[in-house]
Amino acid sequence: MLGYAWAQIVAHPARLASVLSAIVLGTLFLAATAVFAATSSAGLRIVAAAPLSAADVIVDRDPEAADPGAGWPAQVAEHPDVTATAHIHAGTVQLVTDGIRATANLYSISGQDELRWFELAEGEWPTNAAEMVADAPTLDSAGLAVGDTVSLLAGDGEETDMTVVGAADIGFQPLTGVQYQFYTSEDFFAGESPLSVTAGIADGTSPEAVVESLGADLPDDLHPMTAEEQSQLAADRFAGGSQQLELILLVFALIALLAAALVIANTFTILLSQRRHDTALLRLVGAERSQVRNLVLAEALIVGSVGSTIGVTAGVGAGYAGASLMELTGGGLHVGLPALAGSFLTGVATTVCAAWLPARKAAGTAPVEALRSAPLQSEVRFGLVHTVGLGAAVTGAAVMVFGTLAENLPVAIAGGFVGAVGLLLVLRYVISRLIGGADRLLSLRGGVSELAGANLRRNTGRAATATLTLVLGLGLIAALATAASTGRATIDGDLDDRFPVDVSARVDTGSVSAATVDMVRDVDALVLVETPRTEQATVGGLGETTLVGVSPELARETGAEALTGTGSGAPAMLVTAGQLDAVGVGAGEAVDLDIDGETHRFTLYVSTLATASGAASPVVRDDVLDSVAPGDDRGMVWGLAAEGADNDALAERMSLVAGADPGITLNGALSERGDLTDVLDVLVNLSLAMLLVTVVISSLGVANTLSLSVLERTRELALLRALGLTKGGLRSTLAVEAVVIAVLGALLGLVVGIPYGLVGVNAIIGGTAPLVVAVPWAELSLVLAAAVVIGLAATLVPSRRAARISPAEGLGVD
Repeated sequence: MLGYAWAQIVAHPARLASVLSAIVLGTLFLAATAVFAATSSAGLRIVAAAPLSAADVIVDRDPEAADPGAGWPAQVAEHPDVTATAHIHAGTVQLVTDGIRATANLYSISGQDELRWFELAEGEWPTNAAEMVADAPTLDSAGLAVGDTVSLLAGDGEETDMTVVGAADIGFQPLTGVQYQFYTSEDFFAGESPLSVTAGIADGTSPEAVVESLGADLPDDLHPMTAEEQSQLAADRFAGGSQQLELILLVFALIALLAAALVIANTFTILLSQRRHDTALLRLVGAERSQVRNLVLAEALIVGSVGSTIGVTAGVGAGYAGASLMELTGGGLHVGLPALAGSFLTGVATTVCAAWLPARKAAGTAPVEALRSAPLQSEVRFGLVHTVGLGAAVTGAAVMVFGTLAENLPVAIAGGFVGAVGLLLVLRYVISRLIGGADRLLSLRGGVSELAGANLRRNTGRAATATLTLVLGLGLIAALATAASTGRATIDGDLDDRFPVDVSARVDTGSVSAATVDMVRDVDALVLVETPRTEQATVGGLGETTLVGVSPELARETGAEALTGTGSGAPAMLVTAGQLDAVGVGAGEAVDLDIDGETHRFTLYVSTLATASGAASPVVRDDVLDSVAPGDDRGMVWGLAAEGADNDALAERMSLVAGADPGITLNGALSERGDLTDVLDVLVNLSLAMLLVTVVISSLGVANTLSLSVLERTRELALLRALGLTKGGLRSTLAVEAVVIAVLGALLGLVVGIPYGLVGVNAIIGGTAPLVVAVPWAELSLVLAAAVVIGLAATLVPSRRAARISPAEGLGVD
């Protein structure tokens, strides 16, 4: 059986090329995910364990317990078996240079060689609180070199000048989420209680014994552990975070395999239809149904095995390359043989299972079929599978909507999955009906278009399956694009509500310097820049606070309409909800407030403008503030960005402003918008890249359908050539067929993907902010255009083969 199956493959290898390609891509993706997971996990463990690599024992203090004070490490150092200790401190500071101002992490590094966990590539170790070293990526990104002096701002605003005295050779990029990493002497943190203490022990001493002894001597809120155990716990925490990315990759790998299964099933359906005479002859000479079925499955097994072998082999390299791009290959290549074996078997099983139904249908061929011409009609009739699919689609959609409204993400995901499976089952019938409609439209144009429509109508089942693979890939892309666009719009809307100004800079006392104000005014993206009046005052019920006075223009632009009124009633004051409660009145009510000993009447309103500076500061109109608390201080700069401004460029310019003036504090929507959209962009771009594999497999399916169709219609195409159809006409016919399949796939992908994208993003963030629907029509039009390109590209090989058919060539073909 295997010998005959191999002979069939060798006789017509090109006809199974798409099966081989599809399964190679699917298993490559799956194997790459397995290798990436194993290699990156090992790399993450090295990253997590590196700071503990020089220690034997580590003692952590309980963060939930009372601070034991800065002297608690002495209890560890006094142990007779402990030879050296290092205090572990970590903090977040603001790095200020001539060109940038950004968040940085600052860590302590031991003054003892035996407890330092990295080497220096250049310079010397820090010996006091004014010296520090940095890793190479930090120096490169910040434009620093050994010997440079920078400023570090602590959370309380204290500024410290620090000199970079060395460059650290860490060997990897720490996964901290912050771009800049510095290491300084323990003296910098003098007087602070360390988070942990690492310790070296005497040679020949067991770390476990030291831990047991320390556990008996130390208070309950201090927890000793061997460095090896602590490294394992840290590695597990890191690996747990990476599992989310691995899960995303696995999901897209399975989607690619599903597309591959559709291509394989369609390919075998066409091939077995073309070999119906051969199959009938086998039945005529005594072959049983099971033998015919097993013959087809043997072909699938051979092709699946070869394709899976190639895919798994290539996947090892692709997975390692992916881990290398993320700098997670510190532990070298790690290949889990069970995972690779699973990828191989999954690829083989996918191929065999996809060929099962075509094989079963071929096994039902009667011997008498050898005497008949192969039927050209192949329609999709509504059957049980479509009924089940329709029911699953409706039920899944209802459950998905219910889960979304109930803000229950697992229920929404489960409903979406059931609905998607139902759609895949029923869409093939829907597509076949749409192809029939396309045939009628094409017939109105006549000529090549009418001929293409007739060819599609003749084999709606094949065309429907090829279209379905495109619906799968392009629909998911449309869903992601819609979800991303709506997510960004929702984030922007929420930030606009919470941050009425895009840029806010303030100083604690006095006025913002004129030079800083000029730098902000020079930012092209800002259409309105204002320096509000500020005055420190004691307000009854609110205590010591900063009163802010803004112009009517700024009030209008930020939506603070209450400040624009010029009536004779009490002037408006914008406060936070907490301040309104503290005063004890309702929104829109007038109240007498004592301001620095004088009584003034105001009408209070709740507004986010009162927190635009980053602190709760009541806002009034500037002329009102002049009458209540005269002064000249302008301690804030507020800016409004133009519609559609480049937020990244704006953030970069404001970073330069902050770097030039260390005394200011930045607030506003810029930083938070950047953090949120950066994460969203990374996830979306990664997902789109993964889906491209599915689209490639889908395009292979379209090309294969057309190629096999050309082989099947050799006599017909030869007759058309004899009747005067040119080679260009043949190419145009195939192009029209491919474009119809591609456009139908894209349109259905949009019809299915857009609602899924909206429901999906609403299920994720709908409970945190009002959903702002933003369908990215420009991007989706590119999806439609890409579908046309895919369709035309899929005709390149089939049209070249069709053009080589001479008028007389097909007359002897049966």
